[in-house]
Amino acid sequence: MAFDKHIAALAIGTFCLGAAELGIVPVLADIARDLHVTIPQAGLYVSAYAAGVCGGIIGLLLFGRDANIKINLLIAACLILCGNLGASFAQSDIEMLGARFVSGMPHGIFFALGAVACERLADPGKASRDVTLMVLGQTSANFLGVPLGAWLGFAFSWRFIFIGIASLAVVLIFALCFWLPSLPVKKQPLPREIEPLKHAWPWIILGGVALGSGGFYAYYSYADPIMETITHLPAEEMTLVMIVAGGAMFFGNLASAPLTKRFSDEALVAFGQALIVIATLCALFFSANKYPAVFFLALAAFGYYFLAGPMQALIIQGTKDAKIIIAALGQVAYNGANAIGAWLGGEAIKVSDSSISCAIPAGVLGFASAVLFVSIFSIAEKERISGQVAENGMRLISSTLLINKNKNEACSIPKYANLRRTVCLPCWGVRKRVSCYQC
Repeated sequence: MAFDKHIAALAIGTFCLGAAELGIVPVLADIARDLHVTIPQAGLYVSAYAAGVCGGIIGLLLFGRDANIKINLLIAACLILCGNLGASFAQSDIEMLGARFVSGMPHGIFFALGAVACERLADPGKASRDVTLMVLGQTSANFLGVPLGAWLGFAFSWRFIFIGIASLAVVLIFALCFWLPSLPVKKQPLPREIEPLKHAWPWIILGGVALGSGGFYAYYSYADPIMETITHLPAEEMTLVMIVAGGAMFFGNLASAPLTKRFSDEALVAFGQALIVIATLCALFFSANKYPAVFFLALAAFGYYFLAGPMQALIIQGTKDAKIIIAALGQVAYNGANAIGAWLGGEAIKVSDSSISCAIPAGVLGFASAVLFVSIFSIAEKERISGQVAENGMRLISSTLLINKNKNEACSIPKYANLRRTVCLPCWGVRKRVSCYQC
């Protein structure tokens, strides 16, 4: 399977973003001690990153939607460098909050424009595969980068995590300069760009994205308290659990890439969402035992990243001039739903006083998303079959016209025998033969 240089450059970027987003989690207590803040206050560093994601998307829509995609991605890479470098040198709570906000700004920009770049540069039929390979950088960060960062933080200092990400951002800048071609954007009037948003279909897709993402994070956000209070797993084994979950994310993403050749994006997304529903509902009943608890956590992580690449491709599929706007809204749906899902999971825990209760809203949201995407898949399959019939008919008609170009054959239907060499799809579709367009 070919791995083009531009995909490698984009994968470096998603690795940086994956490490920056979750790399702070294992060392949050150390950061709180060094900056003299409480754990809840330090938790705002995670929220600041999410706020930065939304801020970056707003900036892209207001100022950058008509700019060259390569330029926007280079700006995003510079923000990754500045934000993580700032975090590594932060000496106060305010400085860290600001650095984390800047670190989050390129996240949505990079994923949205990276997906558009993959779609534009892909060979025919390979767009979903290329987007999936780009996302592989993020899952690699979850599998390798976050555990490596945790080791660096515990062995030396949490500041080395952000220094490492900033160093990789320098590599990213050079990779984008040399491996990504210029991708100018055709300037369009705003009414034309938002024309697809007047139809229901993009909003149905975005709704499915939001429901699925919210469901996953309603459960996954509370993996640590579930393992501690329900499974009664020793604290020292949590690192291993996170490695297993990160590995499931990595292999889920890796597994879906070759399948994009054989199955539609709708089918892959529906299957991945079904896995998440099964995992969360089973976790609700079987998390008291260590091995089922870890297995279902890993299955949910596998399903979420199995559908990540096809989902990105599906969001921008058929959006024509609105690709950048739709891709940006897709990132808002992802990240906004993450926050809402985590809040719903927390509310369920408060009501029941049991951490595994977060699986209830996770299952409900996930089931709604799965039903929605199964419906989308069914509709898309019907349209695809109809389109194939039409395509085959037109191919037969075209070949018949070519064969009869220099002949003077009459129509095969007696009452139209005086008509010459003119054929149509309706006649072929109804009579299963080639006839004239007048009938």
